Amino acid sequence: MSRVSEGSTIHAVNFSIGKTKEKLENLQLQGSNLKRVQKPSDDPVGNMEILSIRSRKIDGNQYKRNASVAKAQLSFTENAIEELTDIMVKAKELTISQSSNIFDPAIRQSVAKEVAQLHNQAISIGNRRLGNKYIFGGHKTLTKPFSDEGKYLGDSKQTKVEIGKDIFVPITFDGNSIFFEKNGTAMKSESPLKNSPFENLEKQFKTKREAPQFEEITPDNNSEPNINRIPANDPAAPKPLAEEARSSIFTNLKTLENALITDNHEIIQDLLPGLDDNIDRLVQARTSLGSTMNKIDYSVSAIEKNDIINEEYKSKIEDADVAELFTDLSRQQNVLNATYKSSAQLMNNNLMKYIN
Repeated sequence: MSRVSEGSTIHAVNFSIGKTKEKLENLQLQGSNLKRVQKPSDDPVGNMEILSIRSRKIDGNQYKRNASVAKAQLSFTENAIEELTDIMVKAKELTISQSSNIFDPAIRQSVAKEVAQLHNQAISIGNRRLGNKYIFGGHKTLTKPFSDEGKYLGDSKQTKVEIGKDIFVPITFDGNSIFFEKNGTAMKSESPLKNSPFENLEKQFKTKREAPQFEEITPDNNSEPNINRIPANDPAAPKPLAEEARSSIFTNLKTLENALITDNHEIIQDLLPGLDDNIDRLVQARTSLGSTMNKIDYSVSAIEKNDIINEEYKSKIEDADVAELFTDLSRQQNVLNATYKSSAQLMNNNLMKYIN
């Protein structure tokens, strides 16, 4: 028959009181912050879900910051294109008003100065930047995208930011596609001097330039002299390939200015389709910007909706049931009080009780 010593009884009483106090302490901690999961061991599976939700929330906050930056950049770009559209509309109005041959050349000289100002404004808009970065230079955001003559110095790429999971939107643009016609569209090579008093003078210089010029051939001692010399400008001679020129906003404005200076109303009339193409291309660019900004708004709205859903799911996992919590808290308090009373009665024995 095993004997239960007083020491083992004391250890059992202390263990029971310690367990009860630990449960009561956990319930009191849950009651202080109303969180059921205080540490990973409370609910390992639920804790993984909580960490995943927190990670998605952090990602969503960063996506919203990216979206805010992208929208500010796109709004700035849209304002620039809007100003450029107003310039081209003004240029078209001047072209229509000056397309007739009834105007005095002096008037067209004054209009040409106004067109020159429009050209300078267009160059300035093409070189506009937000902060220290150019918006129409593609990836070359630190390089001036257009020269004073309107030559494009940027590249054909775009800088993009992520506004959602695998959702990217551009924040810088290829100025080549906005200011210039599409590849393969040849630029008209008509001279602005056509039908002007200077046209005959230009023809004389052209005829002089096209006169046959023979190449000088130095005879070699070991070869016979070649008597069948080919003119250097012979049509049969191979010609180097030249890059096809493309019309642009800048070239159209410059051509309009030159046509006004030379009082050539036919060139002015021929510029109207090109100006319409420029305006249409700018309208398409603004439409694309608008759809991109709508895409950003939809992405931010989706992130906010997901945040609400995730918070509800997280609350179900992490938050404690208040009614159940305070019921358990009251029950554990009663258990602890009962443990103290029973322990007091058990530990109140003395040696005289066993002698009697």
